[in-house]
Amino acid sequence: MEKNCEIVLQNSCPECNSKILIVSHEKICSNCGLVIDKVFQETSYTFDDSSLNGSLNKQYVALGKRTDFVGGLGSFIGYEKARHFKDISGNLINPNGQKLFRRLKKNYSQFIRIKDHETEYRIFNILNKISIFLDLNKNIRHNAAYYYKKIIKSEEKVINNISLIAFCIFFAARKENHNAPININEISKAFQNFGHRVNPRLILRDGLKYKNHLAVKSEPHQCEDYLNRLISEVISHEIIEKRLKKKGLTWSIEMFKNKLTLMSRKILTKLTKWKRGGRNPFILTGAVIYLADKLLAEKYNQKSVLTQKLISEATDIAEYSIRDHYVNLLKPLFMQKQK
Repeated sequence: MEKNCEIVLQNSCPECNSKILIVSHEKICSNCGLVIDKVFQETSYTFDDSSLNGSLNKQYVALGKRTDFVGGLGSFIGYEKARHFKDISGNLINPNGQKLFRRLKKNYSQFIRIKDHETEYRIFNILNKISIFLDLNKNIRHNAAYYYKKIIKSEEKVINNISLIAFCIFFAARKENHNAPININEISKAFQNFGHRVNPRLILRDGLKYKNHLAVKSEPHQCEDYLNRLISEVISHEIIEKRLKKKGLTWSIEMFKNKLTLMSRKILTKLTKWKRGGRNPFILTGAVIYLADKLLAEKYNQKSVLTQKLISEATDIAEYSIRDHYVNLLKPLFMQKQK
């Protein structure tokens, strides 16, 4: 009997035994309005893919704030997602009243979503679009938002919020150190694609100015970090299959990719940091792929498949940069030794 009483008390009001509702993170009696208990939830980030007309509980927020509830003065007009409104007796109000309260509810909802956070809301919308455009993983996106909030909190005045979030994306990508890193030019082009005047110079300027607020050390990328990505881009070029047939190779595209990857890694193991001499790892990786193809041709007594122009088109690295790295660095170290 006692167990039954406990079950009743847990699912009903202890005063009037009426049904308990959960409203705004509180357990409330549906009859007498008694607040019985609070509902606690963990804090986290949330990123909103919906429009402003969506639910109130989908808003960009900072760490430490509740993500699934945004409070405001007063209460909701009806329920949060209600489209039809009732009077105190539970009867539908007249059509003119429905229209009036629907308009008031919409304006009130939009207002409390971004009140006092207009810039932050706009910046996080931009972050979300750029993340989708560059196909960034969630860790990079969340860390970029966290770095932005941290800098904004520490700085009294920010020069440009858009270039700042661009730097935060760049810094978060370097910190993540995943296998397909993005470079600063790709980030600036993504912002320009959405009509924002962001260039690498502005991103670097913000990096020098605000990096001290982050107190996080990021290691520079190496050629090995870019290798898989650039080889995939080269292999995905539309004329690779034709080039293989034209040069008389019997390899499949996948086999050529594997051999090219192994040879490139072999080159990089012999290319010490001292020999790399602080060169741009992204460009150097493109030149290493070009050299790897030439070494494969020598090893198997066949013709080279890749050209500097093809690699340039596939990776968006300037053709003269590939040539410069190959002629001045790689060719003296590897090709002459072969002879």
